[in-house]
Amino acid sequence: MSITTIGLDIGSGAVKSVLFRTHDDGRQEWLAKRCERIRSRDIMTLAQEGFEGVMKDAGLSRDDIDYIATTGEGENVKFATGHFYSMTTFLTPARARWWTLARSMAAPSTSTSAARCCRTR
Repeated sequence: MSITTIGLDIGSGAVKSVLFRTHDDGRQEWLAKRCERIRSRDIMTLAQEGFEGVMKDAGLSRDDIDYIATTGEGENVKFATGHFYSMTTFLTPARARWWTLARSMAAPSTSTSAARCCRTR
């Protein structure tokens, strides 16, 4: 059995969305990623668009997603399963893997990391 996860990092400069699958053998498969600079746009709208966009890019539906996690300013995202604060202790290996993978691609939104994320799109 695999776990399909979407991670949304809402920072001060960009909203980053990642979609990946973690397999039982520990192998991670990146399925899609997006990055949108905020530029005075509504961050909740960008979070929704990123969520829908990565599913569309990977050809998946909401029923295919096992977990939706947010970081940064994402605690107000209503459709998320959970939110991770910067000093979260992880209770399951799958959530720890999500944190490691998502933060490596979508680091906290300093202008440098947001620009790096947007360039790798």
